[in-house]
Amino acid sequence: MTIIRAVTLRNIMIILCILMLLPLGQKALGIKNKLKDVQEAGELYAAGELIAAENRYRQAAANHAISYKEEEISARLAELAPITGIRSSLSRLSLTLADQLTVKDFAGMMESYAYLLSLKSKYMTPGGPYEAYYRQLSADSGVSDKMTAGFRQFKDEYLAGLTAGSTKGADSGTGSDSTDSLKWSLLQIPADYYGGTAAKDKLLAASFKAYDTAGLKALAADGSFGLMLESALSMEEAYKNHSYTAPWLNKQVQESASLILNKDLDGDLTAAFAGHAARYRSYAASAGITSSKVLKLIDNSIARLLREGTRHVRGGRYADAIRLYAELAPVQDTLAETAAATLAWNTAEPVRLLPGGEVPGSYSLTASVTDKYGAKVAVAGVDAGGKLVYAEMGGDGTVSTRTGEVVPGSGMLSALSFDEPLSAYSEVPVVVANSGETDGRSTFTGYAIRTEGISLLFSFTGSSYELMAEDGSIRVADNDLTDGADGRTAIFRQVNGSYEFTELYQEAAAYTPIDAAQLELHLNEKVMFSCEIILDSAGRTVALANGRYLLLQGQVPPYTGSAVISGQFENGYGSMETDLGEAAVPVFIVDSADSLSLIL
Repeated sequence: MTIIRAVTLRNIMIILCILMLLPLGQKALGIKNKLKDVQEAGELYAAGELIAAENRYRQAAANHAISYKEEEISARLAELAPITGIRSSLSRLSLTLADQLTVKDFAGMMESYAYLLSLKSKYMTPGGPYEAYYRQLSADSGVSDKMTAGFRQFKDEYLAGLTAGSTKGADSGTGSDSTDSLKWSLLQIPADYYGGTAAKDKLLAASFKAYDTAGLKALAADGSFGLMLESALSMEEAYKNHSYTAPWLNKQVQESASLILNKDLDGDLTAAFAGHAARYRSYAASAGITSSKVLKLIDNSIARLLREGTRHVRGGRYADAIRLYAELAPVQDTLAETAAATLAWNTAEPVRLLPGGEVPGSYSLTASVTDKYGAKVAVAGVDAGGKLVYAEMGGDGTVSTRTGEVVPGSGMLSALSFDEPLSAYSEVPVVVANSGETDGRSTFTGYAIRTEGISLLFSFTGSSYELMAEDGSIRVADNDLTDGADGRTAIFRQVNGSYEFTELYQEAAAYTPIDAAQLELHLNEKVMFSCEIILDSAGRTVALANGRYLLLQGQVPPYTGSAVISGQFENGYGSMETDLGEAAVPVFIVDSADSLSLIL
């Protein structure tokens, strides 16, 4: 039999009837279910089982097979709306949690936790009308179990990450931002999921401490002192931002810093110690630390090193002291100590102030004074080229130098000195160079040290010289400038800023200086006066003094020219030819005569 034969009109009608009866059957079943749901919902509502009643009313409302007691259903659902809200909220939260745990969305889960808390605060009010309903619906939804399982999963994962980070930090000396973030996530997980606040605090403190100290120790061991302090400060700030305290950070910094600083000190690595100490002080200031064992170690060590510098200075090890002060400079102001050591060194070795004075043999002669002429130290020296060089250090430590001309006879110099009386009289430093002569006398060459430079003040030869403070003149003993008058004392006076020979010194106690015009007023007295020695027309030696002629007798000098004669007038007169004709002139009995001629 073919298919065409099988599909008869009767069969087709049967199939159509069946297809028409199926919807009718479904509708009949729907009507039956709705009637049943409304009936049971009413019974449950009457019995006070509102959660079950709300569920039945909700099912009936969703059944549109028949319109039956719709007003009652709507009224009951409106009355039971809070239960509906609780049920739907928990249902959505349950689905959301499942998705968040699948993709490990911790931030999202924290939002879900916050939402759960908001539901509890709304419906779990102690003694509130919906507390019991919420508890039952929550238990039915399984939200709490999913939340607990989720937080446990994150907690275990993050703690494991911290443990791994501790090992990595110990190996490399650093953690990572992602690893550090695990701490803040662990802090966010509510204490209930740790077993309580005490259990949470204990567990996290142990984990955080292990992670932090491992990183800080590694940095210290690697010599990254500054980075260790910066990391500790950064950790402190991060913990502060998360309202958490980590006392182990400061403790570990104290331990590591003490080890490093003591290692510096034990190895006499003062510069390294100063650098590390300065960094720690900066860290302490930023961290608000005013007292610690490390700060005390730093202070005590600095005081000890400063005492060591003082001992260096006292022992004449000035370079060692200055070097130590320079190394301490990053952590301690040592300007005053450096200046004092430099002054002591320059006082002990003033030649250092002169250009090239640090090189032995640069200066053949030197002289120095301290705390004079407005300078802490002043020094003069004759360099290898015979030039006079002067240097002075002021109170502020600055050094100024001046260079003069070549000192005459520099190859024969025997001494160099500051002339204190002349310096006081001249109001500028006066330096005198001595060179020995074959006859036992010396050539004294004096220089005035002025701001504008070094100038020659005097140059004469004798056995000694002396400044006469009353008039500023200089008396030179055994002066050799006078012709035929060796061994006499010469007087030099300042003329245009330098000393020049003016006269020979006469003992005032033996002869009284007078004007020749007053000769008769000093009859038979020992007197002296300046004059010109000449010869008259008869060839006799006479003196011309202040326009007056005198015949000379006694120790008549064997030369002519300017001279100072000493002797007495005994009221005798003689005749001689003058410009005005023959005249009577006084006769002067000469005891001695000293030539004033500068031509030997």
